[in-house]
Amino acid sequence: MWAQCVLKDNRPCLNVRFSMPVLSSNKILVSSNRPKSKETNRLEDEIVYNLGEDISWMPSATRSTMRYLSSRHREVSQWQAQFSEIMRQLEREVTALEQLKDIVDSFLQEMQLCLQLLSDCISVVNSLSPAVLSQDPVYAELRKEERLTNDSGEILRAQVCILLSKISSLKNIHSQLGTDLHNKGEATKFTMKCMTLELNTPSSCPPVGQYKPHHVGYDTWLSHCKDLKTAANILMKDSSSFRGNLRFSMANIKNTQKRQRRRTDEALRKKIHELTKNQEMLLLERKQISDDISDQTKEIQKLKCEIRSCDTKLHHASHRLDILNQRPGYELCRDLPHISLTLENYDLVKIGAGLRSTLKLSHQNLELQHKHLMIVEEKLAKKTHILEVEQKCQSLLQTFQPAHDTVVVLANKAKLHKTTSSSSCHECFQ
Repeated sequence: MWAQCVLKDNRPCLNVRFSMPVLSSNKILVSSNRPKSKETNRLEDEIVYNLGEDISWMPSATRSTMRYLSSRHREVSQWQAQFSEIMRQLEREVTALEQLKDIVDSFLQEMQLCLQLLSDCISVVNSLSPAVLSQDPVYAELRKEERLTNDSGEILRAQVCILLSKISSLKNIHSQLGTDLHNKGEATKFTMKCMTLELNTPSSCPPVGQYKPHHVGYDTWLSHCKDLKTAANILMKDSSSFRGNLRFSMANIKNTQKRQRRRTDEALRKKIHELTKNQEMLLLERKQISDDISDQTKEIQKLKCEIRSCDTKLHHASHRLDILNQRPGYELCRDLPHISLTLENYDLVKIGAGLRSTLKLSHQNLELQHKHLMIVEEKLAKKTHILEVEQKCQSLLQTFQPAHDTVVVLANKAKLHKTTSSSSCHECFQ
């Protein structure tokens, strides 16, 4: 077959002298048949290329070149497949990071609303006096929750910055892989073209002497491929670890906030219960004092009536005694009527003095009860104001309902729109 190819080509034969190899008695040299190394094969290719002559008539060179081209095509195709799979993994990782960013952004918005609500609650509680605030556990818990929410927000915002940096790094390595994948695709086309090139096909390339491309070493090429693969794997591993840590941090933040919110709610509940109980006691005390004042007022009215009756009787007895004292001569004597009227006058004066003393004490007691009532009403007003403030704060906190299972909801949403997310991710990398 090769003889026919040579005859058809009608090219002059080179004056090549073939000689048999020198025989050796060394058994090791005779028996050894070690395969050529890659470096040796590459040197042979370079020698063949630099000859600049048509060596298609040389069977061994043709077979080696085709084998090298096929091997090279297979190797580049394998790297293409690996890079394609890595790029798909990068796209999935970027999609996961972007979904996580949406979750964190939603949580940060929720925390911002919570901060505004806590600020409103603290403003409401600040209407109380400093003396009350210094002993108010609700105010202390609200301040703790506000500080905790602020600190958690700062931590998450810093994590978002890191997340964006990782997305940028993943997109950058994805772009590098895409460029390299494109170059490998072009390389496989040229390799295949070289493998399928007909012998008599005119070449469009410039002569060998004028065409001097810039080559890199095979080791440099292989190192470049491995470096890209390693860098992408490291970035994906780091990104996956970061996502897990961020989710864990978010779960811890949510649990800490829930515990603090429970403490705040518990402090509010206890405070409102205590204030309600005190209010009921003060209302009962005020009613009791009001009833006592009413009874005391009635008693004073009764005493006044008795004093007026006693004064009337005294006036009547004194008038009768004056009439009796008008008897003439020896008739004006200390007889029984005179003695009886005199004793009656004395008793009425004594009774009147006792009634007036009792009335004075009743007035004093009534004044004290009025003062006591004022003190109770002042306490009741303060307790009522504090109770209204705490109840308003409780109502404000109850209006805020944080989203439940945000991560699960967004993850399910991503699964439902998997096709859309995948296409949008490809557009993002383009």
